Amino acid sequence: MNDNARTSNWINKNLKELSQLSGKQGIEILHKCGGACCESSDLYQGACQVRNENASETDMDVLFNAFKADYCNSDDLTKEGNTISLIFESCTCPMVKNGVKDAFLCNCTVGYSKNLFETLFDRKVRVDLEKSILRGDSICKQIITVI
Repeated sequence: MNDNARTSNWINKNLKELSQLSGKQGIEILHKCGGACCESSDLYQGACQVRNENASETDMDVLFNAFKADYCNSDDLTKEGNTISLIFESCTCPMVKNGVKDAFLCNCTVGYSKNLFETLFDRKVRVDLEKSILRGDSICKQIITVI
């Protein structure tokens, strides 16, 4: 077994164990992991830059449009009122690309998006994962609600 396969196998086993924790402990752990992953990404740096360049801005549309134009100009990211829809036609997680297949990992993505948009808007958000490729859907779809 090569190192990549061995690492993926190890992560899959850890995800299985985390999913067995009582209550939402495992989910909360993965949300925190996703938030930490976000902070090392170019998208997070972009959200920080937009936020800093518009420090006094409270209009979420201005912030959203600036972020979208500079960092993810895609029809798969839309906003209507306080609700953002984010769609991926393929999984963008590098762990999945390297063989991690446990759908519990999608909780990490929720934490990633939560950190990203809370940073951009400087407000709390709720992220709902409506569809997931790892769960058998044809796309991944998140609904982000700014609170």
